Amino acid sequence: MYQDYIITALTLLVFALIIAGITVRRYNIPYLYFLGCTVLNATFLTNIVGNSIVKVMYPWFIPLFFLIGPGLYGSYCSVEERKNRWHIIHYVPVLIGYVILIIELGFFNDYFYNTVQLAHDLKWESTSIFWPFSDKWIILAQPFHVLLYVVWSVSKLTKSKARLPLFVLPIAQGVFLIPFLDINYSFLTGEFLIFANDQVVRYIMFGLVFLIFWDVVNIRPRMQKAEEAEIKAYEAKKEAARQAALNLEAPKEIYPNARKVINTEMILYIGRLIQGDEEFPFNKHSKKSDFIKHSPFKTPDWESFFSATSTNFGFFKKYTRIYRALRLIEDGYLDNQSVETLAKTVGYSSRAPFYLAFEQIMGESLTAYRES
Repeated sequence: MYQDYIITALTLLVFALIIAGITVRRYNIPYLYFLGCTVLNATFLTNIVGNSIVKVMYPWFIPLFFLIGPGLYGSYCSVEERKNRWHIIHYVPVLIGYVILIIELGFFNDYFYNTVQLAHDLKWESTSIFWPFSDKWIILAQPFHVLLYVVWSVSKLTKSKARLPLFVLPIAQGVFLIPFLDINYSFLTGEFLIFANDQVVRYIMFGLVFLIFWDVVNIRPRMQKAEEAEIKAYEAKKEAARQAALNLEAPKEIYPNARKVINTEMILYIGRLIQGDEEFPFNKHSKKSDFIKHSPFKTPDWESFFSATSTNFGFFKKYTRIYRALRLIEDGYLDNQSVETLAKTVGYSSRAPFYLAFEQIMGESLTAYRES
């Protein structure tokens, strides 16, 4: 009966993690941290599988316990807050824990394995792999670490005037930290601080398992709808900032009416064509459909470009060819090569259509241009 209960509770938590992984997707990774590490915590601290897993996994799972609090709190933060680089501060204890483990494994190998052996024998009074703290202190401190983030989560929800159902999980998490602390204490010492025995306290914890599952099924899908709109707004803001940065780099006079083009990357692309930093396409792809197919942009991008600049593909091709030829002339191309060769280099079959296009674009003949 008791083993069936533990298996049921762990199964519900695993299902909750799977469902969240499917429904939450990319919008709320901290919530997946919270669920995943809750599953690990429940697994390691049950006396059905706990001891055997500890003997295999110790001490690598311990820092992950400190993801539960930040994961819960992060799940209520806005997309912009989670994307802020300072948000990583909440995960510093986890990073520090793994840095300590790697340093000890690399430079204090004997001490590392002696401590691991003590933990395998469940002699927690003597283990201190996370020096200067004992492992017993670390595991007992973890519920208080979660409590800190419960308080922050409730405070954040209060400030944002969130709906009442959103408060259920953090408040329940805070209430159930009392038996949770007793489970940790029993795991370390074999005794209990408050409750009578392990079966009582673990039956009580089933309430939290149920509430987590309820949150995954009922609350998070609703939050996602609101978050998706927030994600779109955030990504639009980031894209506008990126375009503004590109805007400073783009040579706006590189093409007629280029200032009206929203997609600054297209202007930069034309600049690279003219400067010779991009493979010149018109020898192989002189037709519009063929050119667009092999360009970095799609048909709607080019249609928007031609509409904004009040030009068409024929003018674009002619303009780009002539300005590429001008760049070559400035670099001394005609000092050693003929006009015929220059015309073919920029995609014309002979110099006659090249001469005509040059005069149409520049308003003067090639001869007059060279003389001036």
